[in-house]
Amino acid sequence: MNIDPKQLTKLVSYMATFDGGVYVPHKKKPDSKVNCQFILNMRAENEDYVLWVKETLENITSVRVKSKKDYNTDGYNRKPQLRLESNRHPFFTKIRDRIYIDNHKVIDPHMLKLMDAEALAIIFMCDGGTSLDNRHKNPHCKIDLHTKGFSYADNMALSKAIYDKTGINTKVHKHSKYFYLNVATKSHKLFYETVKPYVLPSFDYKFERIAPVIAGW
Repeated sequence: MNIDPKQLTKLVSYMATFDGGVYVPHKKKPDSKVNCQFILNMRAENEDYVLWVKETLENITSVRVKSKKDYNTDGYNRKPQLRLESNRHPFFTKIRDRIYIDNHKVIDPHMLKLMDAEALAIIFMCDGGTSLDNRHKNPHCKIDLHTKGFSYADNMALSKAIYDKTGINTKVHKHSKYFYLNVATKSHKLFYETVKPYVLPSFDYKFERIAPVIAGW
């Protein structure tokens, strides 16, 4: 598929910030002039997302997808994973310069200007979670965005961008020393209607968990 430059920047920025990453080649210093590559590890059951990333990145350079070996020796039976790797390219180096500071991933202000329903759906697929409390007559659900790898300031900036671009209210919550976003109850229906058209089938289970509440909207 052919994607215009602005759309491509948006997709790659959000894909790289949430679950994926743009990395300096092994054994190269962060300030090396060698270009970066995009890498994504994800469960094989989410192959539709991996293939969507692959199709997107092929507008830039060649991409490979293969089964990811589990090198752990703890005896734990993990679910099969896929690993996506792109060729090195200046585009990824430019993205890395925006989303990494001192080798630590941050929320890029330019990326927030590109926030829309599709971008929010990427965050939800990669880092979103839902739960249902049905102990009462009227079941109550939670929708969280597990953005715990980012600072309080980054989460506040992301929350503001989501509201400004979609009208969805989120609040910054703290768990231990980490911060994350919780979708306000009053925005649950709007959140569902906003992101559902962009959520790939393998992630439908996240909404199936709160189906009793969705059915009442």
